[in-house]
Amino acid sequence: MQRFTAVLVSGFAGLGLGTQRQVVQYTLWQADLQVRSLTVSEAKGNLTARVLIVAEIGEALAARVEILLPVGVGIVTLGPGCVAGPNRTGISELRARVECSLGNMAARSNRELFVITTTPPNGIARGFAVVAMSDTPDPKPENNFVQRVIP
Repeated sequence: MQRFTAVLVSGFAGLGLGTQRQVVQYTLWQADLQVRSLTVSEAKGNLTARVLIVAEIGEALAARVEILLPVGVGIVTLGPGCVAGPNRTGISELRARVECSLGNMAARSNRELFVITTTPPNGIARGFAVVAMSDTPDPKPENNFVQRVIP
């Protein structure tokens, strides 16, 4: 975690006691967890999505990633730490997302994830999206989401 300290100094005048000063310190913890890259490729009738997650500044506690899958695909292989998301369709092979637990990520560390799926039915976009999050406040949440669609 990145630690920033803000100091607030306030003063007040007492009755004949002079000026009193009170110092209050606030510590802010933060970690810039980000999706550095998402690449999608097709080979042998399957789609492979590779994701690079980086903790740019600070330690990201309980870091996790959700990979949103194209509509109608089945999961072929999952990378370490990843599990298929809940199934609401009644068809056990079809899932909407993959959930990956990364644990705590030290500052300036990275992790690579992957998921291999079947190709979606004709006419369905071959798009993946990734969102990264942690229990540590993130000063730049705009870099926590990426999506890619291949033709």
